[in-house]
Amino acid sequence: MKTIAMLMVLGSLGIPCAAERPQLRGSEAPRATDLLRAEKLAEQAQKRLQLPAKRGAGWVRGGSGWGEERRTEERVPVFIDVHPARRGRSRSSD
Repeated sequence: MKTIAMLMVLGSLGIPCAAERPQLRGSEAPRATDLLRAEKLAEQAQKRLQLPAKRGAGWVRGGSGWGEERRTEERVPVFIDVHPARRGRSRSSD
């Protein structure tokens, strides 16, 4: 029973060690995939450090394009009747 428990403990400790990426030895050159991964990570870090692009003024009321001067029009208020006329007795029957 003790040996089975000991094997389970050692086995559970050995799995994470075996799953780790292999480390480079002193004289071993890095793999191409490692170099590509490092380059990709560096590009992602560079993008995170850049400020977002500034946006323009956007749409301007009255128009500002096509070589015309900017037009300023008076805004006429609009009234919307949300209570329609009631269907009642008509006055023509009086």
